[in-house]
Amino acid sequence: CLMALSKYTATLTAGLLICCFMLITGFSPSMTRAGLVSGLSLGAWYYGRAIHPLVLLSVAAAITVLLRPAYIWGDIGWCLSFAAFTGIIIIAPLLRRYFWARGDNPPFLIGILVDTAAAQLATLPIILFSFGQYAAYALPANMAVLPLVPLAMALTFIAGVVALALPGLVSFVAWPATLVLKYMIWVIVKIAGLPGAQTEVVFTAYHLVGSYLFLLIVCLWLWRKTRLDFRDNGDKQNNV
Repeated sequence: CLMALSKYTATLTAGLLICCFMLITGFSPSMTRAGLVSGLSLGAWYYGRAIHPLVLLSVAAAITVLLRPAYIWGDIGWCLSFAAFTGIIIIAPLLRRYFWARGDNPPFLIGILVDTAAAQLATLPIILFSFGQYAAYALPANMAVLPLVPLAMALTFIAGVVALALPGLVSFVAWPATLVLKYMIWVIVKIAGLPGAQTEVVFTAYHLVGSYLFLLIVCLWLWRKTRLDFRDNGDKQNNV
């Protein structure tokens, strides 16, 4: 709706919202990555440019590592955040193009399933190597809570803003976010308690490197089959 005023107004407002959200949620590796990616994408959109996902990923990773070099070898959250992001912007579009015709999109829930599966494929080697455990029900757990994540983030952001401006109303404003978050925690706890929910595995550094080499080969094969233009694909997704 802000585009009706001007592109500059829309960009400035979106940028301020990104900054406010990061200030409220904190500068964790995942939030820093999300803020950088959103800011870079917003700037490219304002100037009418399209950023290749690999360039966007590389620039965001380079900036975070420049600010905190220890991220790259000592922070599992940073590694998982960028791995999941890679799965969503690289693997998921390739799968969408391979299984659905050009210009078509899968149904909403199927699209979430594809994105979730792609993110899990990209993060699974790191999880296995770091924790030595495999969560058998991770995909259905994510499917049960993932559609509510944007709502939970929005409600939490609203509660945080109200807490700063009108502390007396925070208990009333925060209850919707609390309700959604309690449901998400309940689902996770219940699924984690199912028989066989976690399996111990032995996953060495050789397995880690081999897994990502295999994913790289699969992605290259999918790209040769689909000839996906990632810039064009990103523009279409943003327009949707």
